[in-house]
Amino acid sequence: MKYILILLLFITFTFADTRYRRTPPFGIADKDNNKSKHLGDYTHSHETVNKSTYSCHSIGECQVCSPLEMKTQPYCVEFGNKEAIRCEWDDPELADKKNQTQIYEDDAISLPSFRACPRVRSVERAKFIKFEGFNTSIAVISVIVFTWRQRKIAREQYQRLAQRIGVTVV
Repeated sequence: MKYILILLLFITFTFADTRYRRTPPFGIADKDNNKSKHLGDYTHSHETVNKSTYSCHSIGECQVCSPLEMKTQPYCVEFGNKEAIRCEWDDPELADKKNQTQIYEDDAISLPSFRACPRVRSVERAKFIKFEGFNTSIAVISVIVFTWRQRKIAREQYQRLAQRIGVTVV
């Protein structure tokens, strides 16, 4: 048993080391990693990345995605649920430019209308009621069996006592 545990630990640490090994920064090629020189230099400071240009707020409850949406929509992939949202551009100047789609309709940038949500209230309520109903039924059955068993044991003890003293029990 001791050797199996040691073997499992060795295998775990061996594969964990190779699986999560960090690669050198892009653009730096060394003897071991010749592929990195072909990837280009994509390293940049996180401060230069633009912040989100729109903000969203919820306008509906979480709902279960349809089977088609689960296959086609990215917001349904994570949890299988969706929540209706309304998004607005943060910069009014940007909002005016994004809404100008008179010439090219294909260039219009559409804001998201749904986002992923972890739990649907009605589904969670149904699961809770089912769980509580199961627990209640098990508790009722347990109490019934317990009282039946206690009465049976008491009756058997009474009959034994009656046999010892010679009393007939009806």
